[in-house]
Amino acid sequence: MTDKDLALGESSNPLVLPAPDEHRGSGEFMALVTYRPLDGGPVQRVAALGRSEQEARAEVHQYVRAALGQVQTMAPDSPAVRTFIAAASHMHDLRQALGALESADNIEDATVAGHLRVYAVVAYGRTYGSNARADRATFIDMAPEDVALTARLKTTRNKFAAHSENSMTVTTPILDLQKALDGSISIVQVSGITVGTPMPHPFVADFTEMLRRLIDQLQTALQPLKDVVREDLTVEQVAEVFANPKPLQFVPAPVAEWEPSTRRPAYPASHLSPVHIDTGEETFNASLTR
Repeated sequence: MTDKDLALGESSNPLVLPAPDEHRGSGEFMALVTYRPLDGGPVQRVAALGRSEQEARAEVHQYVRAALGQVQTMAPDSPAVRTFIAAASHMHDLRQALGALESADNIEDATVAGHLRVYAVVAYGRTYGSNARADRATFIDMAPEDVALTARLKTTRNKFAAHSENSMTVTTPILDLQKALDGSISIVQVSGITVGTPMPHPFVADFTEMLRRLIDQLQTALQPLKDVVREDLTVEQVAEVFANPKPLQFVPAPVAEWEPSTRRPAYPASHLSPVHIDTGEETFNASLTR
């Protein structure tokens, strides 16, 4: 790990080992990192304990950042911050959609691959028509071919992914008949056969390439939004949040309290992020948009 890595806050990978026997009571893993302070001096070696590799790694990162004068905090609320939130949240959905398509290409099970591609359509559909944030098109200008493909994907979401209305899924009743020696015919079984047709590969390939383009465009569009956030903050505000940082807080919540009808909280109320504990595990996913 270099001084430059630490000064810029880039990702690093401290060495993580099982905790020594004498520390087993406070943590199961130990993260070790070596760094040199930016103002010179001897090389420093830091160890931190955690109940998991991720926790040990987070602990040692927090210590090193503090030693280097680095603080991570939520930004003070402002119109510029809320605009950036909307754009960055679209990046999460676009990456979720692209990740599902790429995973589908690497899975041998055709059924699972089909489910992932349907999820990609749903995830992309979250980037427009929302009551909680401005549409993705607010932040990037889409090419005519991408607008046309989005319209087809919207139809696919509405008539196939969310509802069974089009010819991609059709159910037909089938009768198994039996003729007896006396000539009478009886119905042995009534069955329903549902035939599902996957999205054509050329359509999926166009979808994948569009997502990559939109992610690149949005990454470019995010930079001026970040600049506005920086410019809007006064020296006093920066000094205040440095002295009293407000980190994002993950709050454990019983899974019994989960309800699908909850609404996305507006910033800064969203600094309390509930993590519902299911079968003894904290279950959530997060992505970082720089």
